[in-house]
Amino acid sequence: MSKKIARSPLSHTEYVPLFQRSFFLPKYWLTWTGVFILWLLMFSTSAFRNKIAAVIVRLTVKKNSRQYRVVKTNLELCFAEKTETDIEEMAGRFFYYKARIFLDYAFLWFAGEKKLQQIYQIYNDDELKVLNASGNNIILLTCHMLALDHGAQALSFDYPVIGLVKAIKNPVTDWLVARGRTRFNTRLYERSFGMKGIVSSIKKGDQFFYLPDEDLGNERSEFLPFFGVQKATITALGRLAKICDAKVVPCVPVFNESNGKYEVRFLHSMVHYPTGDKVADAVTMNQMLEEMILLAPEQYLWSFRYFKTRPDGEPPVY
Repeated sequence: MSKKIARSPLSHTEYVPLFQRSFFLPKYWLTWTGVFILWLLMFSTSAFRNKIAAVIVRLTVKKNSRQYRVVKTNLELCFAEKTETDIEEMAGRFFYYKARIFLDYAFLWFAGEKKLQQIYQIYNDDELKVLNASGNNIILLTCHMLALDHGAQALSFDYPVIGLVKAIKNPVTDWLVARGRTRFNTRLYERSFGMKGIVSSIKKGDQFFYLPDEDLGNERSEFLPFFGVQKATITALGRLAKICDAKVVPCVPVFNESNGKYEVRFLHSMVHYPTGDKVADAVTMNQMLEEMILLAPEQYLWSFRYFKTRPDGEPPVY
């Protein structure tokens, strides 16, 4: 059973979408049909869902599609030492895992605690427990893995988790996703409101699930190596850790195909961090992100355009 965790009152910036009667309008019936299919799949075996995912990939993934080209470009940039055959195999496995993990989304929304405890496993969080017991503020450094939502929910059984979100255009999907993320001990903050609510919550003991691996443009970014490629890198982590007097603990959520479980694997905390040098701190952050991604490279969200912003004089890569 999830722990009853004492928390501060709700913040006015907290993101809590509400169910609306308009969700039953005909324009959302296709969405609800998909939700019903995912709900039915909850009662199938993991092996069966593995097979369904493989079929989905064969029927839907086209090598000439824009998304496939983005995935392949990212893999070619980050794994320049691999052959064309290796890259295409990695791309294929990425799309398989993307489909397979999506088929488990109904568990996030509807499964009971007992069932969820059976499919979630946390590894090497002893250091995090010690840091919490000692009263440290915590930032959980992670990245855009395909199993991100499952990992956050797994952590919320034992830790008070907070995260940033951006509203999804489809309001039914937005409500469902937010519901899945906040069913237990997780709170969400709308990204557009800034970091004030996050800072306040960290200082009150919440664990911030932070994903600084996106390309958000030139503003407040530095071009730094990421898998050997210059990437517009957010430099906020060091500053945030200093403001909150927080320890930074990396963790990575992955799907274990062999047993159908979702695992959150903790790595060693980032000692002597931050240093006060925002560039050096961001370089260290990128190195840690690489280490995390390499634990399950085919499960990283390679469909994001991580290298969209290029240094002056460099041509676009997408």
